[in-house]
Order: sequence, then C-alpha cells, then structure tokens
Amino acid sequence: MNNIHSRRTIRPTISTIPRNQSEAAKQLELYKMVTKRQRIQQELQFMEQRLQVLKQQMSSLDNQIKSTEKTIQDLRESSPTSSENATAQTPPCSTASHKNVKSSSKFQTFYLEY
Repeated sequence: MNNIHSRRTIRPTISTIPRNQSEAAKQLELYKMVTKRQRIQQELQFMEQRLQVLKQQMSSLDNQIKSTEKTIQDLRESSPTSSENATAQTPPCSTASHKNVKSSSKFQTFYLEY
C-alpha cells in the first residue's frame, strides 16, 4: 500500500505591513469597490420592489377594512335587536377581567386573562 500525499496549496501569509502602491493594487481596489457598488445597487432595487409590493398590500387591506366596516355598520343599522340578543346570550366568564374600551362604535371589547 502506497501512501500518496496530496499536494497542498500554499496558504498566503498574513502580514500587517501595507502593500506597495502599484497599479495592480489600485486596479484590485477599484474592482472591489465597483463590485460592492453593484451589489448595493441591486439590493436597493430589490428593496424598492419590495416596498411597492408592501404599499399595494396596504392599500388593498385598507379597502377591505373600509368595506368590512361599512358592512358591519349596515348590518348594525338594519337589525339592532339581533346584535343585542347575541351579546345577551353569551355567558360572562367568572375568572375573566372585563375592560371596556371607548370608541366611536357601539362595540364593547373585553379581555380574558388566563
């Protein structure tokens, strides 16, 4: 059995001494800056696209909220006794702490702690 050693790559030594200022060093520095700039531009474009999508979703949700609120208001005005009966049928919880929240609507909100 032969033990064949694979050739290892020679690792560069790390030095704290600054490199000599040459055209090649400046070209390398320029390349790094240009590629970093391109990456940042792509990231900004992605963020702008994402922002547009989020704005569209927000406007869609706003429209849905308005239409739902209008539907609730219409239902409240058409049958005020049915909503009173529905709240009267639900039994109060003895271990819950009820807190009324003032708002422009006639809804009462309570929170259950457990």
